[in-house]
Amino acid sequence: MTIPQHKNRIRTLAAALAGAAAGVAIFFWLYGAMTLDVTSDAWILNGYDETDILQHYAGWVLFRNSHWALPPGLCDTLAWPQGTMIAYTDSLPWVSMAFKLLRGALPSTFQWFGWYTLFCFAMQGAAGALLCTRGAKSGGWGGHLAFAALGGLLFVCLPTLWERAFRHVALASQYLFLFALYFYLEYRAALAQGRRPRWGWVFAALPFAAVGIHPYFLPPVMLCTLLAGIELWRAAKRPLAGAGLFGGGLLAALAGAWLTGAVGGGVEVSRHGYGEISMNLNALFNPSSRGGYTWSRLLPQQAQNPSQYDGFNYLGLGVLALVASALLYSVWRTARCPADTAAWWRRNGPLFAACAFLTLFAVTNNITFGSWTLSIPIPQALTDLCGIFRSSGRMFYLVAACMVLFGVYTLRGACAWSHPAAGRGRALACGLLAVVCAVQLWDLSAVAAQKRALFAQEPAPNVVTAAETQTLGAGHIRLLAASPLREDRTRRLAILAGKQGLATNISIAVSGQYPAAEALALQAGEQLLAGQYDPETVYVTTDGAQYEQWQSIYAGDPGVTLFVTDSCYFLVPQAAG
Repeated sequence: MTIPQHKNRIRTLAAALAGAAAGVAIFFWLYGAMTLDVTSDAWILNGYDETDILQHYAGWVLFRNSHWALPPGLCDTLAWPQGTMIAYTDSLPWVSMAFKLLRGALPSTFQWFGWYTLFCFAMQGAAGALLCTRGAKSGGWGGHLAFAALGGLLFVCLPTLWERAFRHVALASQYLFLFALYFYLEYRAALAQGRRPRWGWVFAALPFAAVGIHPYFLPPVMLCTLLAGIELWRAAKRPLAGAGLFGGGLLAALAGAWLTGAVGGGVEVSRHGYGEISMNLNALFNPSSRGGYTWSRLLPQQAQNPSQYDGFNYLGLGVLALVASALLYSVWRTARCPADTAAWWRRNGPLFAACAFLTLFAVTNNITFGSWTLSIPIPQALTDLCGIFRSSGRMFYLVAACMVLFGVYTLRGACAWSHPAAGRGRALACGLLAVVCAVQLWDLSAVAAQKRALFAQEPAPNVVTAAETQTLGAGHIRLLAASPLREDRTRRLAILAGKQGLATNISIAVSGQYPAAEALALQAGEQLLAGQYDPETVYVTTDGAQYEQWQSIYAGDPGVTLFVTDSCYFLVPQAAG
């Protein structure tokens, strides 16, 4: 029975909502509701597996206080007086800009990271449900929604989402390329059926969104745009229209990159590290990541190079079993129905080629399997170009999603083939997918418990919450460091500056050189040793010997307050404090 188009749209929306509900349920199971209190940032100040979330939060609180300028992504309160771009603090530029528009109505302490991560889980579930149920336009509502919820649950239980959530909030936005994949498949299906596709505008909107969430999502989203353009050429014989579709997506991405300051902002982009922060070939079954979590109840951790912690791509036991079974079933079907296999390759050849490219990029020219390494020399110019996306293991996320989808579609097709009666086939598919989800949840249950326990810890005292630093007043924080600082201390000092409404010469950006800020620190240090200080400036150092000099020079000055907290040494003039 064919369902009318308007009812299909209702079923599609219902499927997305069922998947989103699964995502929300998993979020609360993992983290509870504590992170949703927008006026509480103590859990952020603790850090999460590493100090990246401190960097992202510091970028937001400083950007909130910055002046509006062109490009809008300029943050002139960070790396002062030169300033930097919000894109280079990984603080989700579009989200930061949206809340900056509301800054007059926001409380003094305001963090949106918990709500955004909840949104990521909901959208991952919605996208997963749509991907798993696409093409199923008939049948009862019960089976349709059950399969949608299970499909959304499976995608939400991909370990790469859990591993990135809160550790690197922007990289939890994996729904971007999942929706890009969904709309590409829908676009391809419409062209194959001789219908006019309805989603062309999405291939401009998603690149625009991706570049302002995190640039690492731009390549997989643009690849889906390219694939849609290729289908216009292959199926509709419209190569110019396909080129226009891809070109429109590229222009939208460039516009978003300029608005956020990712390009054209005068900040040099780092181009080193490609081939080091890569994906090990054992990553799919290696439950090893930053934080020491137990990612699998069954599989042991495998060897990898220290710098490959960022190439985490463990699939989970349920997904591994699903994909392995799908491969075995496909081999059997190939022997039975070679014509079907040939048709599959004709239909999916471009997508398979895109996945092969992303896999090669993720592995890099330094191929590793465990501790074994094979280096293939490539030109330095190519290394520098690829170095823009030096954490190359992240490029495998889309490939992993395609592997999950291959498993789900194979399962769905096998059940329909073995049980021609639609009701029995759908029931069997739901039952088998429920088993896969159960195995996946069991495999990840230990890490889920560890993450819940992590959020139950009491916040540690730090320089941001110290009583002495609560009223620093207006002015600037100048960091005077005689030796390199630990990242956590630098980032907490930047947060302190932002929460106190101060500008700072501290740089926490991941790219660029800031000579003006560095020169300012050196100049200020020389002036302090000469007995001179700016009454509107708060001075900080982590060098105990330097602080002793300050004490000897300013001990009798009633206009200066000296104190130590969290291994940070402060000199605060009364006008600034």
